[in-house]
Amino acid sequence: MRKILLNLLTFATVIAIIVVLLLAFGTDEGARYVYKDNTARKPIDITPKAYRCSECNMEIEAMPYMAELITPEGNTYFFDDIGCLVLWQKTHTVNGAKAVTKTVDTQKWLDVQDAWYSRTDSTPMGYGFAAYEKRQKGMIPYDEMRTLMLQGKNLHDPFVKKQLLGQNK
Repeated sequence: MRKILLNLLTFATVIAIIVVLLLAFGTDEGARYVYKDNTARKPIDITPKAYRCSECNMEIEAMPYMAELITPEGNTYFFDDIGCLVLWQKTHTVNGAKAVTKTVDTQKWLDVQDAWYSRTDSTPMGYGFAAYEKRQKGMIPYDEMRTLMLQGKNLHDPFVKKQLLGQNK
């Protein structure tokens, strides 16, 4: 009986040590997806690979294509592609949130509603939608881009890709 108690005590001690080590060496991964305390509710300029996209989990590297969603509480969510922001909003409702995107042509932050969107850019997720401040031929407004994204009518669809780029790939 004494041997069984000693084995149980040893086992419990080993488990406790493992739990303590995991907690001590663990990282706060949430900090890599969300910037907290942005009470000014202004876009956050980040360095490449400092944060991950809140939708697809990719490291954000291509700064001209990134977007952010800023909540009334000051939490800023990062997206590597405007298409990821649209998909994220499909499953997350944040009342009073402010969505901004970086523009490819001027590198300025704009409200997503104020930007114009191309359909054929080589974006991080390959959807093709990229924000521009200055409207050019063939560009569409945010609401149309959002609808096309939610319908799957982006460069991932081979028929759309062929229609827009003349490619079958």
